[in-house]
Amino acid sequence: MMSGQVSAETGHWYHSQINQNNFEVVDVDYDSQSIEIQYFDGETENIGFSGWKTIVPTEISAPQDWSGLYGLKTTDPAFDEYAINEVLNKVANH
Repeated sequence: MMSGQVSAETGHWYHSQINQNNFEVVDVDYDSQSIEIQYFDGETENIGFSGWKTIVPTEISAPQDWSGLYGLKTTDPAFDEYAINEVLNKVANH
């Protein structure tokens, strides 16, 4: 790996060995040397390249229940195939 590069890949999921959280990398910005991550509950955070190394990230599979990222509850009557497809279409078109 060249200087100024990190192993984080946009769209990949990781587990922090330090804080035990799972998260997705949503952006790697080489200009600002920062990584934007999104936790399962939807909260986002920016981490500097040096901070990335300190959380000891391990790549994992994406969660099967992705509803937390979009604030959906499976007990909500709106949680049906139509609602899921609407959310996915909105995300894909942004």
